Amino acid sequence: MWRRKTSPDGESARSADAAAGSLGVGVQVYVRESDPPAGDDWVGEPTGVIVAPGERSLRSVSLPADRLTTWVVAFGEPQYRRDGRGPAETATIPSSRLVAAEPAED
Repeated sequence: MWRRKTSPDGESARSADAAAGSLGVGVQVYVRESDPPAGDDWVGEPTGVIVAPGERSLRSVSLPADRLTTWVVAFGEPQYRRDGRGPAETATIPSSRLVAAEPAED
Protein backbone atom coordinates (compact mmCIF):
# COMPACT_ATOMS: atom_id res chain seq x y z
CA MET A 1 0.00 0.00 0.00
CA TRP A 2 1.25 3.47 -0.87
CA ARG A 3 0.93 6.42 1.47
CA ARG A 4 1.89 10.01 0.99
CA LYS A 5 4.49 11.30 3.38
CA THR A 6 3.69 14.49 5.22
CA SER A 7 6.08 17.03 6.64
CA PRO A 8 5.94 18.01 10.33
CA ASP A 9 3.81 21.08 9.59
CA GLY A 10 1.21 19.01 7.72
CA GLU A 11 2.12 19.82 4.12
CA SER A 12 1.71 16.89 1.76
CA ALA A 13 4.57 15.52 -0.32
CA ARG A 14 2.81 16.88 -3.41
CA SER A 15 2.96 20.45 -2.04
CA ALA A 16 6.62 20.01 -1.17
CA ASP A 17 7.35 18.73 -4.69
CA ALA A 18 5.55 21.71 -6.25
CA ALA A 19 7.58 24.09 -4.10
CA ALA A 20 10.78 22.37 -5.22
CA GLY A 21 9.92 23.01 -8.85
CA SER A 22 8.56 19.60 -9.88
CA LEU A 23 6.15 19.60 -12.80
CA GLY A 24 3.28 17.20 -13.31
CA VAL A 25 -0.46 16.96 -13.75
CA GLY A 26 -2.25 19.06 -11.12
CA VAL A 27 0.64 21.45 -10.43
CA GLN A 28 -0.15 25.17 -10.61
CA VAL A 29 2.38 26.96 -12.82
CA TYR A 30 3.15 30.27 -14.43
CA VAL A 31 4.60 30.74 -17.90
CA ARG A 32 7.92 32.62 -18.07
CA GLU A 33 8.62 35.03 -20.89
CA SER A 34 11.64 34.30 -23.05
CA ASP A 35 14.69 36.53 -22.87
CA PRO A 36 14.66 38.53 -25.08
CA PRO A 37 10.86 38.71 -25.43
CA ALA A 38 9.45 37.15 -28.60
CA GLY A 39 6.19 37.54 -30.50
CA ASP A 40 4.91 34.13 -29.42
CA ASP A 41 5.30 34.88 -25.68
CA TRP A 42 2.19 34.99 -23.51
CA VAL A 43 1.22 38.45 -22.27
CA GLY A 44 1.94 39.00 -18.56
CA GLU A 45 3.30 35.57 -17.55
CA PRO A 46 -0.12 33.87 -17.15
CA THR A 47 -0.89 31.24 -14.53
CA GLY A 48 -2.65 27.93 -14.97
CA VAL A 49 -2.74 24.27 -13.98
CA ILE A 50 -1.06 21.40 -15.80
CA VAL A 51 -3.89 19.14 -17.00
CA ALA A 52 -2.00 16.61 -19.18
CA PRO A 53 1.47 15.69 -20.38
CA GLY A 54 2.54 16.85 -23.81
CA GLU A 55 3.48 14.35 -26.48
CA ARG A 56 7.07 13.56 -25.44
CA SER A 57 6.22 13.38 -21.72
CA LEU A 58 4.08 10.29 -22.26
CA ARG A 59 7.17 8.09 -22.04
CA SER A 60 8.16 9.34 -18.58
CA VAL A 61 6.70 11.64 -15.96
CA SER A 62 10.05 12.75 -14.57
CA LEU A 63 12.06 14.24 -17.42
CA PRO A 64 14.65 17.00 -17.16
CA ALA A 65 13.58 20.47 -18.19
CA ASP A 66 14.35 20.75 -21.89
CA ARG A 67 12.76 22.27 -24.97
CA LEU A 68 11.28 18.93 -26.07
CA THR A 69 9.25 18.07 -22.96
CA THR A 70 5.85 19.76 -23.01
CA TRP A 71 2.81 20.03 -20.75
CA VAL A 72 -0.79 21.00 -21.49
CA VAL A 73 -1.70 23.98 -19.30
CA ALA A 74 -5.28 25.16 -18.67
CA PHE A 75 -5.41 28.88 -17.90
CA GLY A 76 -7.75 30.42 -15.33
CA GLU A 77 -8.95 32.90 -17.95
CA PRO A 78 -8.39 33.12 -21.72
CA GLN A 79 -4.87 34.30 -22.60
CA TYR A 80 -3.34 36.13 -25.57
CA ARG A 81 0.06 35.93 -27.21
CA ARG A 82 2.20 39.05 -27.50
CA ASP A 83 1.62 39.05 -31.29
CA GLY A 84 -2.17 39.25 -30.75
CA ARG A 85 -3.13 35.59 -31.26
CA GLY A 86 -5.78 34.26 -28.92
CA PRO A 87 -7.76 33.92 -26.81
CA ALA A 88 -6.58 30.49 -25.67
CA GLU A 89 -8.00 28.52 -22.74
CA THR A 90 -5.33 25.77 -22.94
CA ALA A 91 -1.89 25.55 -24.52
CA THR A 92 0.92 23.04 -24.94
CA ILE A 93 3.99 24.69 -23.42
CA PRO A 94 7.63 23.52 -23.15
CA SER A 95 8.64 22.64 -19.59
CA SER A 96 11.60 25.02 -19.89
CA ARG A 97 9.08 27.91 -19.91
CA LEU A 98 7.07 26.68 -16.88
CA VAL A 99 7.73 27.45 -13.22
CA ALA A 100 5.84 25.70 -10.42
CA ALA A 101 3.95 28.20 -8.26
CA GLU A 102 4.64 28.38 -4.54
CA PRO A 103 2.00 26.57 -2.45
CA ALA A 104 -0.66 28.87 -1.01
CA GLU A 105 -0.61 29.58 2.70
CA ASP A 106 -3.66 28.35 4.64
